[in-house]
Amino acid sequence: MGTPSLIKIFQTLEKAYPSPRGWPHGEWPLSGEFRPRRLEVVVGAVLTQNVNWKNVEKVLTRMIEEQLVEADRIKRCPQAFLENTIRSAGFYRQKAKRLKGITQFILAYPGEFYSEVGREELLSIPGIGPETADSILLYACDRPHFVVDAYTRRLFTRYGFLNPKASYQEVQQLFESHLPADVPLYKRFHALIVEHAKQVCRKTPVCKDCVFQEECEYRPAER
Repeated sequence: MGTPSLIKIFQTLEKAYPSPRGWPHGEWPLSGEFRPRRLEVVVGAVLTQNVNWKNVEKVLTRMIEEQLVEADRIKRCPQAFLENTIRSAGFYRQKAKRLKGITQFILAYPGEFYSEVGREELLSIPGIGPETADSILLYACDRPHFVVDAYTRRLFTRYGFLNPKASYQEVQQLFESHLPADVPLYKRFHALIVEHAKQVCRKTPVCKDCVFQEECEYRPAER
């Protein structure tokens, strides 16, 4: 597969979804209440693990109400209080520990976290896996790390580009080796993948509404 193939898919999605809902221009939806603003991305990346974004938005609103909008406040917040605040995000005990862990890491970081933190450093934090680390790097740190999530795997496996058993690293390498290392492009592409997967390429796909129905390998298999 060459670059034009992925770019063509991107362009097709752009025409189909000029304004992805909840992801304007491929940017992470921010309230502007966290300090710094990019901290909301870090918090959101942890909260969204294994839960839909609507639940995360509820939790972010609750955290703002409780003034848990700074790394130091989250770190010093009593564990039980933080768990209760983020309960709607599911797995709240684990996620409370992870939020405390990453905020402690940010506060103790010897340099400027958002401009200097490395991927391996993020992966060393308990509970921070590749998808969460890359979400932080792309959306909070503006680094060209393509985010591979369940939506990406679903769409491109059905399309015929991915082996269902491919590792996270293999899938990410596929995208990063065939696309320019462009942060706005990565953000926008990921947003469009999410939108298409939510609207059409669902767990039970609505193939008749799909802009890829002529070339996708999944639909012919269903006939």
